[in-house]
Amino acid sequence: MQVQWGACPADVAADAPELQCATVPVPLDYGKPEGTQIEIMVSRRASENPSKRRGVLLLNPGGPGGSGLSQPADLVALGAPASVLDSYDLIGTDTRGIGHSSPVSCGFTADQDYYGNIPPYAADDAAVAEQARRAKAVADQCAANDRDGRMRHLSTANMARDMDRIRAALGEEKVNYFGLSYGTALGAAYASMFPERSDRIVLDSNIGDTFLDRDGMRRFGPGAEQTFPDFAKWAAARHDAYGLGRSPEEVRSTYFALAERLDATPVAGVDGPVFRLATFVGLYREASYAQLAQLWQSVRDSDEEAVRRQLAENGPVGARSGPGTPAPAAEPAEADNAWSVFLAVTCNDVGWSEDVETYRRAVAEDRSTRCTARPVPTSCPAPTGGTSLPSRRCGSATTVRATS
Repeated sequence: MQVQWGACPADVAADAPELQCATVPVPLDYGKPEGTQIEIMVSRRASENPSKRRGVLLLNPGGPGGSGLSQPADLVALGAPASVLDSYDLIGTDTRGIGHSSPVSCGFTADQDYYGNIPPYAADDAAVAEQARRAKAVADQCAANDRDGRMRHLSTANMARDMDRIRAALGEEKVNYFGLSYGTALGAAYASMFPERSDRIVLDSNIGDTFLDRDGMRRFGPGAEQTFPDFAKWAAARHDAYGLGRSPEEVRSTYFALAERLDATPVAGVDGPVFRLATFVGLYREASYAQLAQLWQSVRDSDEEAVRRQLAENGPVGARSGPGTPAPAAEPAEADNAWSVFLAVTCNDVGWSEDVETYRRAVAEDRSTRCTARPVPTSCPAPTGGTSLPSRRCGSATTVRATS
């Protein structure tokens, strides 16, 4: 089977009109390859120099739950070198369950007390117990909304198998791959499962394995701690503009003072856990530092109107209204699909303890280090299952595997 390229969906074409799109049929259940088929949508930015073309470069932005159809255009906009653009057709994908590839939904709504895949900071044991209760409710909700049983087939192993179907449909003997964050797990899984079909594999910002488990989630905290000094140095250099501290140490003290103040007295519905989550998200890239500093200013000054506006425009998805702020009850959450895929994949890839005490001990240990933003490890809020993967650990921040 060869793919038939055509126009991309309107939402993709609006931002990346130069891309072409196509669908590739894959089995819903690889244990029954002749059974129900689902469609995986892929996008393409073809090499403009066929004489230098050496193959395809499959891309994944992370997640699990991130849409990748616009990623070829994103790489061009970020300044991908001509050597890459000439050598490869750039291939974006909505992996199974995401966006335009047979999407799934847990039915999250905008008014729901849920802040996504980074569990909120837990100040004490009661907060851990409350998060466990919320996780159980989300598990039940996902199961109730999975009416056709597709969620149990969302796993990193199946996404890697889908990649190999895409490779074949593109008429390629081997795959080149570039993955970010969770995309490193998918790339490592593919190279483990299909080594003879793996060419150049680039893994950036490794999560450390072929899946995201509880240890991987706990690494988010140390990751924030390691990144926070970059923001603190940036903010201290701009004290005259933001007033958050004249030194990185003062900026760090400001963070703890604001978080503890919000634990006691929220501003515009923003409490300590939401503030910590917003800071965590704001540390992902330097381009977000100004927006994060403005949010800190508004919280410090108890400027409720500014806080609401800034969360609506730039806040982490799920925290944009702030707790206690009304939202239309029937309106789907903006990140419903992404959250649903994340939960299904992480729960299907590995087994998670159902003992809340396991998480309580881990949270107490992490909390005692007084890190800037350590999320709460919590039990997996969706049914477990799926297929295990051989482990392929990648120790460095960027790993390149090249066979030619």
